[in-house]
Amino acid sequence: MRVISLALAAVMLSVSLAWTGDINSVRDLPDELKNPRKGRLSLSDITLFDIRIGRETLDDVRSLFGKTRTFREPPKSVSAAKELCYASSNPADETCVIFGSGPMGGWSNITTFQVLSRASQELPCTPAPGISRAVATQSGIRLGMPVMELRSKFGHPSDQGQGFVIFSFEQKSDHPKRKDFHMLSGVMATFANRRITSFKVFLIESK
Repeated sequence: MRVISLALAAVMLSVSLAWTGDINSVRDLPDELKNPRKGRLSLSDITLFDIRIGRETLDDVRSLFGKTRTFREPPKSVSAAKELCYASSNPADETCVIFGSGPMGGWSNITTFQVLSRASQELPCTPAPGISRAVATQSGIRLGMPVMELRSKFGHPSDQGQGFVIFSFEQKSDHPKRKDFHMLSGVMATFANRRITSFKVFLIESK
């Protein structure tokens, strides 16, 4: 079994919570990626609200949704991604969206986003218009999506367990100026009753 341990992980993916086996959302998933397959996510997979990973910045997110507090998990970690959290303004809808930028994005360009059906009360999420359970990537990844639909799209998971699936991919960078860089991308999702309850999309490049 091939394992890419991300010393980059806490750093680049901000999967910062320790693995305990108790999963409530993608923020609780382990900080290593097993058996990534050759390939990468499509541009539509990594685009949410016209915010594309690697293209837009945290400032672009603020311009779209308004000011909110920047935070890190763990709070005192200088290597953890900077994150912004926005929540539905509808009291009956607990959906929240988190955008993050790690060191590979210079703590500015987006390297990941997460959509959660419910956020921890500790997260500093700001209510914003446009955030709802209907949020989806341009390719259609969304809350409530059947897990089988995700499997049909990406194939067999590179990792899976009780209540979660991970689809990870790796290849050489396709950027003409970064041919010696390595690209890692993927989708993590948690589910209940065979439907997605949270998901995370990421794409990072490093030497």
